[in-house]
Amino acid sequence: MNLWLIRHGQTAGNVAGILRGAASAGDELSDVGHAQAAALAPLLAARSPRPQAVYASTYRRAQQTAEPLARALGLSVQVLPGIQEVDCGDWAGQPYSALKTHAAALRLPSGGLGFKGGETFTQIADRFVRAVKGLPPGQDAALVSHGGILRIGLAALLQQDIEAAWQRGEWVLGNAEVVQLKRDKKVWKVKN
Repeated sequence: MNLWLIRHGQTAGNVAGILRGAASAGDELSDVGHAQAAALAPLLAARSPRPQAVYASTYRRAQQTAEPLARALGLSVQVLPGIQEVDCGDWAGQPYSALKTHAAALRLPSGGLGFKGGETFTQIADRFVRAVKGLPPGQDAALVSHGGILRIGLAALLQQDIEAAWQRGEWVLGNAEVVQLKRDKKVWKVKN
């Protein structure tokens, strides 16, 4: 099984660099984001193997990014709950840079990492992995999701220490960036 994990195209919120969480569910792609989605579609459609299904989060920008790919493949976009962006709770309104400059504030009283008033990294990883496990077995699929959840979800799927991967700055995807994974004997690996 192959899985293409895709971060949505650019939005005005990305350009502003502000954490918005659930308030951003209706955000639309910018003109640049639409161009990124349009450019990505033929590249993935030309691959062999290629996605047999296209899933997007419940957020509008992910669905807009998925639409050109689905059209290029002759498919429709299927909305997949569980892969939407993280609930950043009290961090909403903070600049992205605060995740680095105030990283210690991600440490919760319970000891784990997370967003006060929002989700813990464990909760984020669990819902992402649960959504991926719920996909039809053996189906090669593209999932269009979001930067924060992909960063945590990729580490979880690859069975990495999520906290260590976060602190090393791993799996930070740009807009419309793709990571392809292949599952072999129940283990996910990055496919080059």
